[in-house]
Amino acid sequence: MDTPQLSWLAATSAFVLLGLLLIWRPLTFASIDPDLAAARGVPVVALSPIFMVLLGLSVAMSVQIVGALLVLSIICTPAAAAMRVTASPPLVTLLSVLFAVSSVVGGILLALGSSIPISPYVTTISFAIYLACRTIGNLRSRRGWSGRTAASPTAVSVR
Repeated sequence: MDTPQLSWLAATSAFVLLGLLLIWRPLTFASIDPDLAAARGVPVVALSPIFMVLLGLSVAMSVQIVGALLVLSIICTPAAAAMRVTASPPLVTLLSVLFAVSSVVGGILLALGSSIPISPYVTTISFAIYLACRTIGNLRSRRGWSGRTAASPTAVSVR
């Protein structure tokens, strides 16, 4: 990447992060209970297209760097895995980032000693994390765990 591309990448990243910081609380509220959020004056209808634009910008930036296949392994799969083990929005975000970074770093380290490219390793690690989280979520729901998990969305409380 040359300097103008890096400048656009940095500017777009800052824009996306600022946008997410601005809409985080209303978006979380509208995601949990859109009817109550609308009754409280949250612009529920406007949040969806704003979030889609921010997500689209994130994916467009990611595709330039890592390619289309890895975007799913780095953006979608870690988030899906995190949602299997918790329903707390801040914890989902934190776990999602942790899972994505673990997949990428693990893929890079495994590819260093191999002739296979990084992509298969990152995808495999990401999917393995998803399977582990799905298993944990299923075990919790079978045992009747009373915590807030994706298996029991009614346990989520709005503060």
